[in-house]
Amino acid sequence: MNRREALQRVAMILGGTIIGSNLFLEGCTRSASTEVENLFAANTVVRLGDLAEAIIPQTSTPGAKLAGVGSFIPVWVRDCYTEEQQKVFIEGFSKLDEKSKEFQGKPFEELTAEQRTLVAHSLELEAKAFNEKQNEETKEYREKNALKQNELYHELELPPPHWFTLFKQITMTGFFNSEMGCTQALRYVKIPGRYDGDVPYKKGDRAYA
Repeated sequence: MNRREALQRVAMILGGTIIGSNLFLEGCTRSASTEVENLFAANTVVRLGDLAEAIIPQTSTPGAKLAGVGSFIPVWVRDCYTEEQQKVFIEGFSKLDEKSKEFQGKPFEELTAEQRTLVAHSLELEAKAFNEKQNEETKEYREKNALKQNELYHELELPPPHWFTLFKQITMTGFFNSEMGCTQALRYVKIPGRYDGDVPYKKGDRAYA
């Protein structure tokens, strides 16, 4: 499976377009502002990994943090996001402790793993409400331009979604494109055999990489 196929599968899981995926596939890089460069600071990478871990925690398979998603996120933000998307992401992530105190009464780093998961869930609900409102406000534009199928065109013309939506997209993309995510969270066949279009499936089976 190539990178494009991997992104398509992640998009199916998320139920929508992955912001910045076109530029990721094309290998485009962008100049980084000071704020974006700060995402690469060691302590920030740890915090990014901690929040990513709250989305994909370690169970019988590795979690997002162990898979290196914290280091992957700044690269995606720098290379694949527009300035407006970068601003939304950075401003939102900078308020993580504020949101953590609102939802759980403590800064994010002081929370237990279970509490961090609850914060991520609360952010997901907030993002859903924000995106639904924004989609309603841009409905007329999207319907008018429905025939313009260029994914990047829509991405540049429409306002970015909630920052946590962006964060979750990068987390899923980074994890399922990592070696650990591909070979341990998914069923990985290094050398595929014959094509079989009718493989039995049982509830709970992992998807094939």
